[in-house]
Amino acid sequence: MFSLLLATCLAFAGDEPADGRYALPDSGYTLVAPGWHMSRWSDYDFKGHNGDNTVFASAWSTSYQLTLDDTTAKALADAWKAKLEEEEHATDVTIDSVKVEEVAGAKRVRAQLSLTTGAGIKGAYAAAAFPTDGLIAQVATLSTAQTRQKGLDALETLLGKVQIDKPAANLAGTEELKTKAGSLALPAGWRTPLPSEAAYVAPLFGKTAAKDPKECTPAIRPRVGGEADILLACPDLGSGGILDGNSFDDEATLYGQRLFGKSAATLAPPERVARGEDVAILFHGNEGLWTGGLATAQGMQTVWVSGRGADDAALGEAARAAVGTFKLTPEATPNAPFGALLFHRLTYDRTHPTVLIPGLLLLAALGFIVRMIFKSAPHPDDPHGGGHQYT
Repeated sequence: MFSLLLATCLAFAGDEPADGRYALPDSGYTLVAPGWHMSRWSDYDFKGHNGDNTVFASAWSTSYQLTLDDTTAKALADAWKAKLEEEEHATDVTIDSVKVEEVAGAKRVRAQLSLTTGAGIKGAYAAAAFPTDGLIAQVATLSTAQTRQKGLDALETLLGKVQIDKPAANLAGTEELKTKAGSLALPAGWRTPLPSEAAYVAPLFGKTAAKDPKECTPAIRPRVGGEADILLACPDLGSGGILDGNSFDDEATLYGQRLFGKSAATLAPPERVARGEDVAILFHGNEGLWTGGLATAQGMQTVWVSGRGADDAALGEAARAAVGTFKLTPEATPNAPFGALLFHRLTYDRTHPTVLIPGLLLLAALGFIVRMIFKSAPHPDDPHGGGHQYT
């Protein structure tokens, strides 16, 4: 593997900038590596080796900006392990150490890995990750096990000279997603997309069945080494009757048909999600796709949640929480006319006071009228129809 890397590096050598500054504008930083020889250099990544061919270096970035914590650090280390196995065909790759450190007030992930090449040569890999605007920049060095320290020193030098051209955006903690119909508190790990992530987020809309994504409000849960999960809160102007626990089955059927067409019949029965005295509808479209809906004054508010099938249960929890805790604005809160409400009660809830009390009063009135009619009717034994006369 090392011989192949060296041959590749030498084949492309000769185009290095005189000052050793390798600008990576699509990754948000510049790698300053004087004396290093470049084999690949683009707006996104860099590959090269040091002067004596003992250390190889690479630099690149992910598609999203991640919160650098212990969970993310482990995921990054796993991704670096997979990168060595898939791209370098390394075997016996182990993660020796991984940690989160703070440098100049910013978080950074560091990891060391050991590996074996196909030729049986023991190797050492050192990697680091730090945020830029909407991205996670990564720099790594590869050396033999015997020159592990040299590889570590080389990485330290490269990190010390890195120039961040696009500073990291501030990622808030728990966020509130606001839409025209109201707002919802995003589950842990979810956030609104950064403007610099828009190009990566837009293609995710197509993983849902939202009819007009431009009218939707998105949120994402970024992941290491893959696409982010997507949550879309969308207005659905198509509306049915009043949605509550009594009308749930009928309204959910109509809602499912409007969203999924004929395929709605093949889905699992929808779930009722409690919303105080009201309910919301939750459909499980397939592995990695959940759809929830709640009634508003303008129609239905639909929430799409999509991601990897392996995370299906967590996606379902996110969708359930989104529709269950969605806070409607006063303008979006349903306020059905009395006539529509009475019709709904007569159809689905005849024991409701708005139906039961008027019904009982009506029955009482009818009983009184019938009684008066019978009381005023002629007695069958009186030929004059006037009742008995007393003298």
